[in-house]
Formats: sequence, structure tokens, C-alpha cells
Amino acid sequence: MHQVHPDAAADGSQSTEEAQRLNLAYSILKGKMDSEKEEMGHPASGTFREKKSSWNGPVNPQAYAEREIFHYAEDQEGNILGSFSVAKGKYLWTREEDFRLFLLSIYRCVRQLLEARRISAGKGERTEKSRFLEAELTYLLAQQFIDGTGLLRELAGGKTEEDGAEIFLLQAMAELTGAAVLPGPGQRLAPGRISRHRLYLKDETGREIGYLSFPDDRLYYVVIPMFEQRRVQVKIQAAAKQPHRKKADTATCSYGSGCLRKLPADSLKI
Repeated sequence: MHQVHPDAAADGSQSTEEAQRLNLAYSILKGKMDSEKEEMGHPASGTFREKKSSWNGPVNPQAYAEREIFHYAEDQEGNILGSFSVAKGKYLWTREEDFRLFLLSIYRCVRQLLEARRISAGKGERTEKSRFLEAELTYLLAQQFIDGTGLLRELAGGKTEEDGAEIFLLQAMAELTGAAVLPGPGQRLAPGRISRHRLYLKDETGREIGYLSFPDDRLYYVVIPMFEQRRVQVKIQAAAKQPHRKKADTATCSYGSGCLRKLPADSLKI
């Protein structure tokens, strides 16, 4: 303020605009600090209360642990400088939160839980086995903060209803493995086995051709757990016309459309 105040320039050439902006910023920050003091109370007065969170999202009170909500920090040119925490709690993921930062919050939560366990057990540094465990627990813990059915309604390409069950239309790919043959146009595919959170597919002859892949990474954490929990039925059909791909890629994946049927809550068929 000493540098930009109008009185700082002897000739009076200093603009008041920058000083007004600084005053506004100060009033906002001071108001926020005063508000936090009011919420927190004062420890000496015996009126100490938990600080209210700045994140207004749905919560899962039964979640195993709290997680942080992260936002990106950017410079004036829009370059990402890093991430910072804006809240902490048992918040479900919503589309307002960047999904990569959501996964980061789950991963850090898992790291903290396992680190505390290692310290209490008197164990040393992280091992390859512990890193695998971190990845597995990150996937599992993420399910406690994801409303699968609610997100399907937002992420799927379409939705209908039949016999009390919701039906969602999804675009997906078949990542071919080994010497698998590219499915023909319109060919029906069927779910085979689930391994390492991948749904493997079979063609009409029963041969395994590869696993289901999504263009939207968020669907891995929404759709695959529903198969693992036996909550859905699915119909998969290879697209009549494959999207144009480079020649080197034609043997790696096949596009198709899937019809995912969300079963009623009392049904466990797949």
C-alpha cells in the first residue's frame, strides 16, 4: 500500500485503482479470518468448536476415513503451479471436483493410513509389495466416495427404463489381447471373467478376445465395481462401423456400444 498509495507520488501521478484493489483484497481476507475466528471460538473461553468446511458436497458418513478436496493453483497465464487442499471430510465425488485430484486425495489418504500402520508396527521403508497394496486400496477406498448409479445417470450417453430397471447406453472399446480376432461389425460380445479390475470379454464362440476399455477414465471407477458387486447385467455389440484408426492400431482395439442394465436393489443376478 505504501508503494501504490496516491500520496506516495510527489507529482500525484499514482493511480488510485491499484490501491482500491488492495483495500478490497484486504477486506475480503480480514472478513474471512474474522469469520473463522467466530466459528472456531477461543480455546481459553471454553467455546472451541470445529471449523466449518468450505466444501458443500454430499457426504458418506459411513466412509472409513476422511479425505481432502484439492484444487489446482494457476498463474496469470493459466499454467498449473500445483494443488492445494480446500476442505477435508467424507465427501462423495462430484463432477465439480477434478477427477485426477479426487484420485490424488484417495491415494494420499491411503498413504497416511498405511504409514501410520507401518510406524506402529515398527516397519521400515516402503517395499514393492506395499506400493501394490497402496494402488489396490486406492481403488477400493475410492468406491466409498462414488455414487455409481447417480454418476451413471450423468456420464452415460442415454437412459431408458424397463421392468423397473434402469438401462444406460455407453460407448466402450475392446482392448484385444494375444492373437484375438477383431470382432466383426454388429457381433455380440459377452462378459467373461473379472481380473485385476478388468472385465474380460468373449465372442460368440466363447473365445476370450480382451477386456473392456472406456474413453472416460471415470467409468472404470463407476462401471467395473458394479460388475464386481454383481449389480448389473450387460449387452455388448460391436459397432456396425468402426471409427477411422491408423493402420498400426487396427488390431489393438474395437469400438462398440454397450447396454448396461442396473438391476433392482433386491436382485443379485449378473
